[in-house]
Amino acid sequence: MSPFNTRAKASVLAGAVGLSLLGSPALALQGAPATASHNFTARLVVGDSDRSCSGVLVSQRWVLTSGACFADNGRPAAGKPPVATTVTVGRTDLTQVSTGAVRTAVELVPSPDRDLVLVKLNTGVAGVKPVALASTPVSAGQAVTAAGFGRTNTTWVPDILHTGAFNATGDGSANINLTPTDSAVICQGDAGGPVLRVNGTTQELVGIASRSWQGGCLGTPATETRTGAIATRTDDVRAWITSHATPVPGDMNGDNKPDLVAVDDDGKLWLYPGTGTGALGTRIQIGTGGWGGASVAHRGDWTGDGMEDIVAVVTGQLMVYANRGDGTLAAPVKIGTLPTSAQIVVPGDVNKDGHPDIVAAYDNKLYLYNGTSGAKPAVAAPLTIGTGGWGVMDLAAPGDANKDGRVDLLARDTRDGILYHYAGLPDGKNFSERTEYGRGYTTSFRPLIAGAADADRNGVADTWTTAGDGTLKFYKGGADIHGPIDGPSIQVGTGGWQTIKSIS
Repeated sequence: MSPFNTRAKASVLAGAVGLSLLGSPALALQGAPATASHNFTARLVVGDSDRSCSGVLVSQRWVLTSGACFADNGRPAAGKPPVATTVTVGRTDLTQVSTGAVRTAVELVPSPDRDLVLVKLNTGVAGVKPVALASTPVSAGQAVTAAGFGRTNTTWVPDILHTGAFNATGDGSANINLTPTDSAVICQGDAGGPVLRVNGTTQELVGIASRSWQGGCLGTPATETRTGAIATRTDDVRAWITSHATPVPGDMNGDNKPDLVAVDDDGKLWLYPGTGTGALGTRIQIGTGGWGGASVAHRGDWTGDGMEDIVAVVTGQLMVYANRGDGTLAAPVKIGTLPTSAQIVVPGDVNKDGHPDIVAAYDNKLYLYNGTSGAKPAVAAPLTIGTGGWGVMDLAAPGDANKDGRVDLLARDTRDGILYHYAGLPDGKNFSERTEYGRGYTTSFRPLIAGAADADRNGVADTWTTAGDGTLKFYKGGADIHGPIDGPSIQVGTGGWQTIKSIS
């Protein structure tokens, strides 16, 4: 059975409800209307209403659903969806357009061995909390709730998200058997809907609706009375989900590879997409002018949509430029005022409160500006974390260089070219005493330095530097008995980098 075709109800009714359990990959849920606590449930429309199914937001930019949403055999091809696909998230009532968001699917990542596919959205969804992922399987007869936007016993294409109560039993395979505990039935249109259990006060995802007998659903023959269903287990593929859906520090264009941002001598802003090897692809202009003299940084999501944004000090104004999803920038939002000469980096979430933070150097001191929650980007009043000697230092943000779960800081002493590492401390308010990270980083030999996060994707923080001969170097991060150090370097830019005035 294919997911519901809204353009040809009669033909689908004749051919789709025929009724092998294993032949029914697309479902919908007949049950009680959902509450706002289920607003992570998504509705997907594939093509010009060719297929409709459900899904669940697993991170701000990714939805998990059934592979049958895109292919009858449950095994869609990886890459761009073959036809335009619209995804609505954050609305338990699809007619209430003041909440949630409508996005376009831009990439499919199918599971290699089960009826699951991750769907990447063109831009992230702010204001909707993704579902929590279970890490353990269901127990025998465990109470669960399924949610979906599909057909009920009276309505072909409901606008209301429905839920239903089931008992779930796993068999050690990829399948979870679902038995309704009330009048709930999983019907046509809800393939990909979440199956949830309560763990303490948290709803967590244990499976994705896959197949059903559909007894009692609108369009199912009255002779079919079976109401059981099967979901695809998700707890044991949690690592696969998070490896794709968790944002990668430094990634501006959404390809899960850290990128470089640079200002040239014409005051233009450029994005150099990382290749995942430490090298860079063809640059893209993301700022047409006026960036000359600006201190530019990127490392963190300031707008709550799961995408990394630009923070900059431009003519004394501290600004956040929201990422549109491909690295290009929306209009700035002012979050503060700093001296024009201030140098900033965004190391990540220093105090581990879920918001990115800013480290700024000016007036020979070092300051920490904690990001705050709210409808718009904002920072708290600055904390002084360095009382002197910072006027001769150049800052860089490597991410978590010592792999202790806290973000760190790099600083180059411009007087002697020694590059130092400052580890983030557990109090979330300061950094450790410095250790030597590398030597030979004089302003003539290595004019510009930028933390590269894990640009070669090997689990170790890296750096990029320009060189005195106009090339660009990539330093693979390393370690010794004292902690993180710079590793060996390779040339990744052949020339012209002497025209670049800042990198981050």
